[in-house]
Parts: sequence; structure tokens; C-alpha cells
Amino acid sequence: MITTSNLLKRSACALAVASAMTISVPTLANDTFNGTVKGVVSSAEQQQLANATVTLKHKTKGISRSIKTAEDGSYTLRKLPIGEYTLTIEKEGYEQVLEQDILVTVGGSIVFDNTMYSVGTNMETIEITGSRIARVDMESSTGGIVVTQAELKRLPVESGFEAIALLSPGVVSNGEFAAASIGGSSSAENAYYLNGINITNIKTGIGHIALPWEGVAQTEVMTGGIDPKFGGALGGIVNAISKSGSNEWEFEAYARIDPEATRSHHKNMIDREGNYFSNSEQDESTFTRYSFSAGGALIEDTLFFYGVYAPQKNDYEAAGSNTIDIGETTSDRYLATVDWFITDDHSLTATAIGFTNKGKGKTYANDWETQEVGEYLSDYKSRTGGDIFGLTYSGIINDDMSVEVVAGRTVDKTYNSATSSDPLVWSRLTGGWVKLSQESASSITEAEFIRDQLRADFNWTLDDHDIKVGFDYVNIDVDYVNSPNGVDDRAGWWYPMYAWQGNPVDHPAGQPFIEQRVRTDFTDSEVNSTAFYIQDTWTVTDQLTLNLGLRYSSVYNTVSTGEKYVDVDNQIAPRLQAIYDLGEGTSKVYATFGRYYQPVSANMNITQGGQRRDISYYYELGDVDENGQSILLPDGSPSTGAYIGEEVVQTGEIDTGMIVSQDLEAMYSDEITIGYQGEFLDGDLVYGVRGIYRDLKQSIEDTNYAPVMRKWFAENGIDSDPGYAYILNNPGTDLEVFYDTNGDGNAERIVIPADYIALPDPKRKYGAIENTVSGNIGKDFYYNASYTWSHSWGNTEGLVRTDNGQADPGWTTSYDYADLMDHSSGNLPNDRRHSFKMNGYYNITDELIVGFNMRITSGVPISKFSRHPVGVDSCVEGSVWDECNSRGYDHVSFYDADGNPAPRGTFGETDWLKEFDLSLAYNISVAGNPLELKATAYNLFNFDTQTSVVQANARDGANGQEVNPNWGMTSGRLGARYISFEARYAF
Repeated sequence: MITTSNLLKRSACALAVASAMTISVPTLANDTFNGTVKGVVSSAEQQQLANATVTLKHKTKGISRSIKTAEDGSYTLRKLPIGEYTLTIEKEGYEQVLEQDILVTVGGSIVFDNTMYSVGTNMETIEITGSRIARVDMESSTGGIVVTQAELKRLPVESGFEAIALLSPGVVSNGEFAAASIGGSSSAENAYYLNGINITNIKTGIGHIALPWEGVAQTEVMTGGIDPKFGGALGGIVNAISKSGSNEWEFEAYARIDPEATRSHHKNMIDREGNYFSNSEQDESTFTRYSFSAGGALIEDTLFFYGVYAPQKNDYEAAGSNTIDIGETTSDRYLATVDWFITDDHSLTATAIGFTNKGKGKTYANDWETQEVGEYLSDYKSRTGGDIFGLTYSGIINDDMSVEVVAGRTVDKTYNSATSSDPLVWSRLTGGWVKLSQESASSITEAEFIRDQLRADFNWTLDDHDIKVGFDYVNIDVDYVNSPNGVDDRAGWWYPMYAWQGNPVDHPAGQPFIEQRVRTDFTDSEVNSTAFYIQDTWTVTDQLTLNLGLRYSSVYNTVSTGEKYVDVDNQIAPRLQAIYDLGEGTSKVYATFGRYYQPVSANMNITQGGQRRDISYYYELGDVDENGQSILLPDGSPSTGAYIGEEVVQTGEIDTGMIVSQDLEAMYSDEITIGYQGEFLDGDLVYGVRGIYRDLKQSIEDTNYAPVMRKWFAENGIDSDPGYAYILNNPGTDLEVFYDTNGDGNAERIVIPADYIALPDPKRKYGAIENTVSGNIGKDFYYNASYTWSHSWGNTEGLVRTDNGQADPGWTTSYDYADLMDHSSGNLPNDRRHSFKMNGYYNITDELIVGFNMRITSGVPISKFSRHPVGVDSCVEGSVWDECNSRGYDHVSFYDADGNPAPRGTFGETDWLKEFDLSLAYNISVAGNPLELKATAYNLFNFDTQTSVVQANARDGANGQEVNPNWGMTSGRLGARYISFEARYAF
């Protein structure tokens, strides 16, 4: 007779395969911080069994959950802490079902259907259907991956959520900001969570707060079809869970070193005129990271502790043309959790994280050509980081109801202590930009960002409906002060250069002069957002499931006085999914629609809502050396001649009626996906295909409306000049502000129609077809592969601008003037048309594992930038923009050096990017405990493929504007090969 346990051996094997290949399977965010197990229990005669008892017991924590199957034999166990479980199913008159290896993952839903056999049944005489774990979730079409710490040990993947996100299709690297672009969105439009706590970079939204990576257990990356519990991001969501303690005390010691001795170096980059561009040959770096962790039960089955302390250090030499910094950065990171299971159904989790970063070093004179280090110049030091604290309650009220509450606080500080008072000096007198200064810090910054959050979710299963209701509140306090470095009235950012036509002080074009820019910032303000959501997972039939969701949110930003300058509500975001089971739970087709909103960045409280004073002073050129380069004075500033004049860009005054349009609406985009996913080869292979279309429907931009207002005032009999008037608005809509037109101290309402303003509507579209294949060959080779064709096009990248390196979210040159948008439509900076990815591992023996990770992507579009020519397009005489103010912005308009239109992204693309990483792990037993030794080669073949190029097609010279001979030259490259050595010992 065949026993039930023998029948389930095959399902256990299938589960092991499924868990090993998790990183390629689209996943449902059923449970934000935990996991779910569900399925249907049937008899051998295919009759659904009601009132069978399904019990899951956590293999290391000892907690258990039980539930009775419904009339249709279905069961759902939710709010399960991640980890491995033992599952039993019991019903009188039937053999017990026992499964030893159920792996619950974050946000995931394991579908485990079971067949029970009557006691005494001769199973050899009937057709055996057994039990199976579905590889395809029939209740969701959320795109993405889940990666466990166990998988990362086998793969050559760097630490950090950005590296994990790049394993997913539809995600491309953005070399300019070291952050991922997901689904065509900018790299400032993603959101990151750990244990439900928002760990996104508070100021800019670019990337995440650095964590002790060894404390992360599982990471979920959601790239599309995201349900309404998540908001505040147009790109993707990264949702991670930390490790936690168990009944057995476990300790682990870990060490990593990336030695300079095994690090390769690309050759220096010299521009096409033979001048210095980048000194990479002289750079050196040795990185070390150590960690010690401990986890176990303070009270068995009830109270658990886990903690990891992970200090790291990077000793480096960072070389430039005339200076070299020799120093170190250190980071004292920690993570600790305490889990209290008040009962098996109610738990509290406390999380504490520290992420303090320090830097110090010395600056020396340097000769990049001879690589000779000269005299000591100055010291420098810095300190950033802070702490995170969070508390999570999870409760099962009954078999049909559950609740979860998360409260958290993140404190992130910046202390920038300059040991030298020398200011920043960049010169363009001898060709391209050359840094002359030897400052320890260009600006002095004191900042503190505090993010408080409260989130509550309630779940209720009612017949064929699984209803989720939630509340999400976030408040960010911004306290920021910044000013340029320097001594007294010589403080500032200095730029010796050639004057351009139409410069602010009417200096003769082509003649040298010096700009001293003095910009100071102050704000003590806040960002506040509140959201509610509801979702109904409705099982319409056995084959059709609908996810009907809606998220409502409101956001406001304040200035230092507490007055709101952004106040946007009625953000209604439907999230809809339809999934159809093609039969037997092994394949599905689906379609989704989602609307996603993006709040105004905390950075805008500094740049737009802050008390910013921005003035440029201009001087005649002072003394120069034999090469015509400016000579620096003892205070570090350049020698200057007579004062010429000044340009006041911002006065430092705050007028909420004039910094934002009064009818401002939120930034949002829509997404539509259609897809198929199915199992093949008895579940050893899963294939999926997904079509995605994203459309940015509305954007928020800062625009200097002063030229428009001057003409509008003149035409309407108003004698007033607004000076500079950078105002937040939705491009393509009316401008509504309050302005004192007659100087009587009372502001009048001014409405200027959109057709008069003549700004183009914002456009950012993304279309893609993703193909994914995951599976195993035999029992030793596991792989995940994808090919994505995608196209990203329009006239705005979003919150940041990659092609000119602007990382101020919402404060880029886009839309500052209509002139800057002429010919701006085309292929956007994150457009990588083709992307091939493959990763996995092969068990050479039980002890030796080789891992691989490959990404091959096409290049990004190249543009030509110059100054906007006068008298054409938006600058044509009679246009409201005919002042052509963008000419003071350097070379950022879409024209070539000869003044011809140069549509965005139409001048070729950078080289194809080929990245190959390889690892070899050796696992042995030492003193009866596991020891893992691992070596990883990143950029195995040491490719120096370009990641960016010079896109300025013109520059200012002695004879006025001239062709930049360095246009199209490589400006950024794939990092050189380095080898990482790791050792991990658990006991």
C-alpha cells in the first residue's frame, strides 16, 4: 500500500524547486509583511471536503495556526511569519496528510491543494492525483519577484535592494544616480519598505537608507499591477522582511573583504583635446565588512530576539587632476528585532535600525599625468545617518478576520564639517570644465529629516469576497540649512568662463568673466500624506477572480511658517485586476489597470518652499597663469577684477501665493498590463509573457513664469514686474496665483490661461513586452531568464533628469522655460530597448555551488544640447517667451551647436551594456557547524563599456559659442572588475 506521506514526497520536491525559483515568479502582495498558505482539500473521488482541519506549525518558532476547510474544501491561513512550516490535514475517516517543507515568503501566497484518502484505501487500485503546490497564483497578476537570503548566498548579487531589483524584468540601471528605473519611471519614483517601515531616502526619494544587509531575510520587488495598499510611487515597490529569532539560539559570524590587490582599474579618460577628464588609474579601494548576529528565544515559543551588528569600512584613494583624497568611510550599522507572540494569533514586533556613516581623510596636491602625490593641503570629515524604530502588531481575530498595525519613525541627519574654508572653483577658460579648487566641502550643511508613519490594515473574508481595508499616514519634518563654503564675502561657488550672448550683465560675448554664485537655503517645514484604501478579491467563479481596489490619498507641504503651499486631495486611484484560470490551476491569463500618484518631494520644501536666496555676482577676470587659467588667492577664491553686476534669482522671501499655482493637482500615471503565465514539463518550467503600457497623465514642474506675467500684465494694463517667478504648476494648465499688482499690500487673484502660456503637455510613455522563463534542469541546475523589449518616450523623464545629472526631484531644468521644452520629445534617458537577463546556480557537488548573473542591455539614447538660439521656436519675436531666458542655463536646450533643432534622444545610443558576475561557494562543516566560503567576481571580463557620454554639443569659447569637440565622448563607464571574498560561520 502506498502511504500518504510517500505520495507527498513528490510534492515536497516540487516545493523545493518552487522555492528555489521564487525570484522569477510574479507574486501577489497578499500580506504586506507576512505570507499566506491556501488551497483546496478534496477526496480521491474528487469531492471537496468540508471541516477538514488544516494546521501549520512554524518549524523554528513553534507557533501554530489551524483552520477548518469551508463547504467547498477551501482554506486560507494568513498573517503567517515567513519561514518553513510543517503542514498537517486531518479529517475523521481519512489518512492524515503530512508535509514537512512549506516555505512561506513575504507577500507571497502558496497554493497547496491536497487529496485525502479514506482509511484503509488500497491506493494502488485508483488513479493517484496526490497533492501539488501551484506555481501560478490564480488570484493575482502583480508583477515582480521574491528573493530569499538563502538564494542570495548562491548567487553573485551585490548587497542592496537596487541590485536585487535589477534581477527583475522591466528594471534597468541608471548609472547617473546609482538607482533603478522601473517601468520607465525615473529613479526617484520608487518606494522601499522593511518590516512595513518606509526606508526610502527621505530628502530625494532616490534609493533607500543603507541597512545592515546581513539582517534581511527576504525581499519582494513589485514592478506592476500593484494593489492599493501601496502608494506614493509611480515606479515600483521594494518590500523586505528582516530575520528574526527562533526557539534555538543561533549565532553567525561573517566577514567580507574586497581587496585592492584583486581590483582592476580602467585607464584614465582623456578628452579629445588631450586634456584630463577622469583619473581612474590612481584610484584605490579596499572594502571590509564584518558582522556578528545572534538570535533565539527569550521565552520559548513566545518571545524571540534577533540582532546583528555590521560595521564596514572603505579605505580609499580618490584621485582628481590636481588633488587626491586619501581617507576612509566607516558605517556602524545595526538591526535588532524582538517578536512577542502573545498568543499564536496575536504578535508584536519591535524593530530598531542604525545607519550612521562617517568619513574622514586628507587632501594632497596631485599630478594626474605623473601620478605624483604632493604636499598636504587640508583635512575633511563628514557624518550622516541616524536611526529607525518601528512597532508592528499582527492579529487574527477569527478565521475570517485579521488586522495589522505598523508605527515607525526614521531620523536621518547630515553633519557636514568642513576643515578647510576654501570655496569651490570650476573653470572653463582652457576648454572643458576644470576643477581648480582644493576645498574639503563646497557647502556647509546641517539637516535633519524625521519621518513618522502609521499604517493599519483590516482583512475580512466573506463568502467569495476577501476584503482588505487600510489607512496610511506619513508625516515628514524637514529641518535644513545650507550655504556655500568660503571666507566672508568670498564664499560661494566660483566659475571663471567665457560670457555667452545674452548673459545677465551684458558682458561682451566671448570675453572672459567670473561668476560667484551664492545660494543659501533654510527651511523648517513638513510634508504630510494621508491615504485610505479598499480592495475586494472576488472569486466570481472557479476560474475567474477579480481584484477590485481603490486608494484615496491627500498630501500637503508647508513652508517654515507652517502655511501650506501644496495641498492636493481627491487623489482617487483605482487598481483593477482580472485573472482567468485556463484550467487545473496551472495557467492563467490576466489584465490589470492601475492609477498611481506621486507626492511632491520633501526636497521641494527646500528648493521651492524654503527661504532660498540665490544671487550671482559677476567680475572681470583677474590674474591668470601662463596657460590663461585663473590664479587662486590665499583664501581659495579666484583672482577677480572689477565688479560688473549681479543677478538676483531668488530673494529668500516666501510668498505662498506666488510659489505654487492655487489649483495645483497631483502628479499621476496610468498603467495597463495584459499577460499569460503557465506551468510546463510537470512544473519544472514556468513561462510568462506580459505586455505593459504606462502613461504619465499629469506632472508637477517648477517654471519661471515671469516672462509670461510681464506680457500678460502689459496687455492688461498692469504696471508691475514680478522679477523671477518660479512657480509650481501642472504644465499645460492655467496658472492661478495671488500677486500684489499695484503695491498696496493686497494680493489679487491672477489667472493666465494655458493657451496663452503655451507650455506643452507633459508626456512620458512606456511600452514593454516581458518574457520570463524559470525552472530547473535535473536536481542541480536552477535558472531564471527574461527578455524584455521596451520603449520609453516623451518630453520629460519625471522627477529627476539623467541626461544632465540633475538629482533634485521636481527641480530640474525641464519646463523652467518653454524654450527648454522645444524639441524635447523623443526617446527618454531610461529607454533601453532590449534587455536580456539570466541568473541561477549549479550544484557541482553538495559542497560546491557556482552562481551566475548576466545582464545584457542595449544602450541609452544620446542627445545634442546647446543654448537656445534667439528668434526661433518659443523664442520667436512676439512669443510670450521671446525673452529666451533659458540662454542663461548653459547648454541644456535641444539644439546643436549650429542652432539647428536636435530632437531628444535621436543621435544614436550608448554602447550595449554587458555585465557578467560569477561566484563560487564552498560549504563545509567545521566543529559540527556550517562554514561557507564564497568568492565573487563582479564584471568578470572587466568590460569598460560606456554608461554615459558627453551630450553638450556646444561650449562657450573666446569667439563665442563653438562646437564642443568632446560631444559623444564617454563620460561614465561600467565599474572595473573587483573580487569579493566572504566567509560565514554559523553555530
